[in-house]
Amino acid sequence: MSEEVTIGGLEAQLIEVVDLVSQIADQDYDRARRLEEMINGLQEQIDELVSGGGGGAALSPQAGGGAGAGAGDGTEDSPQPRPWAVRATAAEWTELADWVDWLQNYYQLKGENQIAVCWPQHGGAIEELAGLHSSWKAAMLADERAEGTGDQSGYWHDRSLWDTLGRVSRAVPNACRNTGHTAARPLPVTDRGMLPQPVPQPR
Repeated sequence: MSEEVTIGGLEAQLIEVVDLVSQIADQDYDRARRLEEMINGLQEQIDELVSGGGGGAALSPQAGGGAGAGAGDGTEDSPQPRPWAVRATAAEWTELADWVDWLQNYYQLKGENQIAVCWPQHGGAIEELAGLHSSWKAAMLADERAEGTGDQSGYWHDRSLWDTLGRVSRAVPNACRNTGHTAARPLPVTDRGMLPQPVPQPR
């Protein structure tokens, strides 16, 4: 019989993962990012339990609700990937918007690096900025824990910041910068008739 997951149990897992992040963040940036994703996943489960009835709902004991999180009818539901914009809470949207405004002013972004104010209406820009924000948090926390001996901040500026801003710029139509927000136009979809057909198997 599977063990019911409670808010207390998830919070204990969350604390354990936070401790692991603290121990390795100044030595291994990539592992720290993966662990931060685990933290976010656990926090989402806690939030869902709290908002869904105060801990009465049972979730899969596997962190992240992976395979095996069936509805009790013998079937197993595979986890479906979702864009940040679809799964983010109102608080997370506000946090991202505040950070984007800070980034724009702190770095005095101009020209092609300037972030259009209508970025929340453009899916590509949303996902790029959400990823940039997440990596910035991980890098700054790791750099602070390194107490002057880490290179995470430099790595983030070199590998993440400017390249991502370029992609954000390409995800927003030029018209948005010149004449105001322009709604995205539907683009052609894949011609399904061009997909390869299965080869009949000999009997």
